[in-house]
Amino acid sequence: MLEETKHEPEKHDGHESHAPPAVIEYGHKDNADKPMFMKRTAKELLIDLAIFLVITAYAVVLFMKAPGKDGFEVFVIVYVFISLRLLARHVSMSKLIYNPIGKVASAVSGPLEKIPAWIRSVVMLVIALAIILIVALVNPPSGDNTLLARLQSFLGIVVMLAFMWATSSNRAKVPIHTVAAGMFLQFIIALIVLRTQFGFNVFKYIANKIALFLSYSSFGLQFLIGTKYDATVFAASVFPAIIFFCSFVSVVYYWGGMQYIISKMAWFMMLIMDVSGAEAVVAAASPFIGQGENALLVRPFVEYMTNSELHAIMTAGFATISGSVFLFYTSITGNPSAILTACVMSIPASLLLSKMRIPETEEPLTRGTVRIPESKEKEANFLHAAGNGSATGIQLVLLIAAALIAIIALYDVTNDIFGLIFSMIDVYDTVNPVGADGHPGKVTIQLALSYVFTPAAWLIGIPGEQARKAGEILAIKMVVNEFVAYQTLGATASIPMGTRAFSLMVYALCGFANIASIGVQLGTLGAIAPTRRADLSSLVVSAMFTGTVSTWITAAVAGTLM
Repeated sequence: MLEETKHEPEKHDGHESHAPPAVIEYGHKDNADKPMFMKRTAKELLIDLAIFLVITAYAVVLFMKAPGKDGFEVFVIVYVFISLRLLARHVSMSKLIYNPIGKVASAVSGPLEKIPAWIRSVVMLVIALAIILIVALVNPPSGDNTLLARLQSFLGIVVMLAFMWATSSNRAKVPIHTVAAGMFLQFIIALIVLRTQFGFNVFKYIANKIALFLSYSSFGLQFLIGTKYDATVFAASVFPAIIFFCSFVSVVYYWGGMQYIISKMAWFMMLIMDVSGAEAVVAAASPFIGQGENALLVRPFVEYMTNSELHAIMTAGFATISGSVFLFYTSITGNPSAILTACVMSIPASLLLSKMRIPETEEPLTRGTVRIPESKEKEANFLHAAGNGSATGIQLVLLIAAALIAIIALYDVTNDIFGLIFSMIDVYDTVNPVGADGHPGKVTIQLALSYVFTPAAWLIGIPGEQARKAGEILAIKMVVNEFVAYQTLGATASIPMGTRAFSLMVYALCGFANIASIGVQLGTLGAIAPTRRADLSSLVVSAMFTGTVSTWITAAVAGTLM
């Protein structure tokens, strides 16, 4: 049910603040007075029964004609979902299923409540890691995905978790339950995609359809400049997709679809991982709309967020990519399902690692409630929404274009100066001793940083002989951006497509965590909550680092199952 709620003015950091505006709260009202059966009229029952019979007949025909048809698994999921929704309109699921399950769960958990909470949480984490290890050991090796390589990735998970705990701002307050639940969710997602044909087919189909959908933006570009353009050029492939995607998302928001999807995902994350509603909403939205824009979903609450919440929402933005750049990355990697899986897996990863880095020590305003604020300006119709979305898209395109031009140019200048400093004392690149111009290869920033990132690449599960080059690409991703890093990966002969190293790098690079994104996050969140700029500035570097580790641990979890 939807409820409008209002809040009284609260104080934050000793200053009185205005209360957030009315919001849409996604929760459930007391249904004690509702009957178990026949919740609606007989007419509504007949209409829903007719809908069910139609989709069931279609499902039977589809199964008889082509049970292995591409997308069949997705239709099965949709069919089950619609059927259950129709059933829930006429049968009280709470009284029939949820309440009995809750009573059983309470009876079972009663004795466990006597055990201290921290012991239960530690046991949960140990069990989650043990399950990951056992599955890694029992799966037969395939190609370069050997048993030793999987153990290498598992070691990386343990080391990264231990490192994040050791560098925590308050180790005693680290919520082990959140860490355990997040690791288990990551593993389940990876297991479904990488180790079940059904899950693999579902993600592959959805990812391919997303890529196909975004490719329709080329028709708009063809109308403007004709068909004589190179679709492999970055601007020609990415910028139209960004504008198209922003317009589409705006239309879906106008119809309430995005709010519904994000609220359901956020409710699940909040319930399982015990995070605040605002954190869950932003994390769930990040793979759809990306950093900066994700925080707009909870704009009235940003001013009231604790430092732990601010760190979490920034980390979520750094740890994922937005759907608008999905097409470009899949064109380079040739693996859309891996990009989609990485984005979904990084949702719990960003939350669990953020809570390890900056644990919660206050009481969040949205604890236990998923709230999405109402839009202040409602579009007149869906065409108005599409226009507003395209306007947002062109602004984003210009910002990305300006940032890429400036950052890549500055990086190349700095690289030349860096190499010149070393060449003056006769120190050259020993990895690539001859440059493209035939002269001795100059020392580059990415070469120097590659040795810093090599241990991280190895812990992800990259074979030792490829770890240094992988570390160099990880360094490029952090100091430049993931666009250039993916392009470098695609052109690197020492990490060929189809190898274990290439697949793991696809996961490890799938995030916005780079130095340039720090400015994006500070600019967006600072505009939303001007009084929190000092807090944001003190947290943003930590959030970028945590977002980076989130993609690494996502890659490592995938590495245990490959």
